[in-house]
Amino acid sequence: MSSGLVFTLILCGLGIGGNLLCDAVPVGVIEPWDFCPLNWTYFGGRCYLFKENEKDWDDAEDFCNLFDAHLTSIQGDDDYNFIRELVLKATGTNTRTWVGGTDAEEEGYWVWTDGSPFTFTAWGSGEPNNVDGNENCMEINLRGQDYVNDENCSRKNSFICAKDA
Repeated sequence: MSSGLVFTLILCGLGIGGNLLCDAVPVGVIEPWDFCPLNWTYFGGRCYLFKENEKDWDDAEDFCNLFDAHLTSIQGDDDYNFIRELVLKATGTNTRTWVGGTDAEEEGYWVWTDGSPFTFTAWGSGEPNNVDGNENCMEINLRGQDYVNDENCSRKNSFICAKDA
């Protein structure tokens, strides 16, 4: 959106743009999807991109970085439910999907690649369990279910990128 239009909208919103100027501003000119690039989906102040083509976790994060994004963090139940629904709508099933949680730097200390606080606690039963000592990356929809799992980062999964709108 052009800075001139934003400035005009601010002036009109403050009631100091003058009737002629403000009457010319189209109503409803700003829609939530206007904040996101083409093919990205807006939700809760962020833009999301689901990619069905499978990549290992590192390659998925690198792909997201190309768009100034990261594998998505999950900042609460609303985020979690939204990303699961995004996957379901795109694929017709609850496809195993990478998200941005990792404990690769320090076992048991989970972080989000976007740097946001890691407060997630809704792991699947018994997870994270670090089977064979090398499950350092977070996926959702294990076995097509509402299940969050730690998995070997070399597995190829679909993935979701996210960035601030």
